[in-house]
Amino acid sequence: AHARGDALHLFGLNHLAPTELAVFAALARLRPVVLYLPDPCRLDWFELASQRQRLRRALASGIDADTAFLEHDHPLLASWGRLGQEFLLGLEGMDASIDVRHWQDEAGAAPSDRLSRLQEGIRRLQPDLLQPANEEGVRGENLRDEDARGDASLRVHACHTRLRELEVLRDALLRALAEIDGLTPGQIVVMAPDIHAYLPLLPAVFGAPGEASGPLPYHLADVAIAHAHPLLQGFLRLLDVPGSRLPMSEVVDLLRVPQIAERVGVQAGGAELIAGWLQQARVAWALDGAQRARSSLPAVDAHSFAWGVDRLLATHVFGDTAGEPVALPDGALLAPLSGIEGPQAADLGALDALLVQLAAWQDDASRPRRASDWAQRLERRLDGLFRAGIDDRAAQDALVLLRRQIRALRDAPAQAGLDPELDYAVVRDVLQQGLQAAPERQPFLLGGVTVCGMVPQRAIPFQVVAVLGLNEGEFPRTGTEGGLDLMAAHPRAGDRDMRVDDRYLFLETLMSARTRLHLSYLGEGAGDGKRRNPAAPLAELLAELDRVHQVPAGLPADLADDQADARRPWLVRHPLQPFDARYFDGRDAALYSHRAAFAAMDGTGDADNRDVPAFTTLSAPVQAQMPVDTAQPPLELREVLSYYKDPARQLLRDGLKLRLDD
Repeated sequence: AHARGDALHLFGLNHLAPTELAVFAALARLRPVVLYLPDPCRLDWFELASQRQRLRRALASGIDADTAFLEHDHPLLASWGRLGQEFLLGLEGMDASIDVRHWQDEAGAAPSDRLSRLQEGIRRLQPDLLQPANEEGVRGENLRDEDARGDASLRVHACHTRLRELEVLRDALLRALAEIDGLTPGQIVVMAPDIHAYLPLLPAVFGAPGEASGPLPYHLADVAIAHAHPLLQGFLRLLDVPGSRLPMSEVVDLLRVPQIAERVGVQAGGAELIAGWLQQARVAWALDGAQRARSSLPAVDAHSFAWGVDRLLATHVFGDTAGEPVALPDGALLAPLSGIEGPQAADLGALDALLVQLAAWQDDASRPRRASDWAQRLERRLDGLFRAGIDDRAAQDALVLLRRQIRALRDAPAQAGLDPELDYAVVRDVLQQGLQAAPERQPFLLGGVTVCGMVPQRAIPFQVVAVLGLNEGEFPRTGTEGGLDLMAAHPRAGDRDMRVDDRYLFLETLMSARTRLHLSYLGEGAGDGKRRNPAAPLAELLAELDRVHQVPAGLPADLADDQADARRPWLVRHPLQPFDARYFDGRDAALYSHRAAFAAMDGTGDADNRDVPAFTTLSAPVQAQMPVDTAQPPLELREVLSYYKDPARQLLRDGLKLRLDD
């Protein structure tokens, strides 16, 4: 039959089950079916075999094993490309197949940096192309150590913790933006096999997602919808309010949620102003003494929000009383503060409005209620605490999702003619699970750095590609066994295997990087300092780099850092702390930092203080050793007193911008 009708175009496929491929083959008899495939190799690589497969064939056929390994192919492509091999072999078995390669996918200029040599070696099936070349183009001549160490196109970073992975990534991305002409955050992608493990840490290093401020704005994809918008995160915090001690920091964090701030009327910068007031008023935790009594503690109002707000209101009403307490009609004494006047009263009213809503939330959760009553009360709380702007489509969608989840509490049992009495703990768990299970429909490309999971259709070309969490045991991932797995018992060509899929994802990710590829894993224990192994695909990449660059196989694991850098310039082992002196002495081209505050902590970070000793002695003039910075304002007496009361807390709060929970 002749093909007729409109053509069917399929893009980006790397796998089709045999039954699905048969459907398209049958459809191709009626209309043209055109497939656009990302092929990592220019040559026919269908018959490539990994070292294990070739060894099995050699043993089965009686061929000498050493002879079998003299075949000219690429070990990485053979190890990672099984999924693509099976798909391309399936296409070869169709009646009509034409391979037309894109005209731009031709051999171009000789690759120069480490990443381009690796990619071109895979495209040409020439693994030795990974070797650096001298000025005459002869390969096998090693570059100078400093040149190889300075090649940032492909680096593997071994860190102690996931937080250090993000801190190292931030410095690497800032360096890339400074060195690569025309690079924008929208041309950067950050992936991880388990992206959810990094979600709590991302705001501490990169700020909140979706904000356009800062040099590295980013957005999330492939995560639960509850983590994708601050409104939903704020609602999840509110669900925990009835069981919380309600410390001062938790209330201030709620005021920082933009939709809550807009609803209660917090002005620009008002959250930080309110935080300063509460600290000055010595507010610690609990709405009032009654909440403390529910925790089997004395019903004392002192240092609660009710007590602190009374002091703040007294300041606004009575003004500055020069430290004299004010007597109230009931005989109570209040000590007003200073600095609350004029338009600032609006922020004080916003704080009071939030506390009223939190008190109502706690009261609602104090006893079981009918499902219909819960839906009505929670919608009332939602209206009293959140307001989405007219132009904020994402916030409006989040509010719609919340209303849908709340109304489901009433509608689901109502379909069976029921209206059960539910405890608050049940309601909270149902809402939390509903938000975590909401469909993940975040846009993929929004202009900033894309932070996403390592899933199919994500390995599209980016100038800078970063992959975190390539740890042994976590990647390649293993699927959950359902008990009865016929594919495992009777495997066939074309069956899906998550470990095989992940290896091909790693190959696609490597080939999609255009300028730089940043790979990181947990290479040392934070507590014991013991070395940890990378994921199997990453270990194979490191082994291939060692083979091509003739690194001795028996290189001791405890080799000194400077010697290891000379042998493996692509591997960067990072110190445990981000303020380590090695980031600022300039001795290692792969160790650097963009944190000026950390540079000032080390003597070599400031050219004017390079010779300042770590400690001073009474015999030496203090002024000569520690110059006074006249640009800094004088310290207040309370700052000096708080330092001597708790030096560690002051260092974390003022020096490192970290706040301990109250």
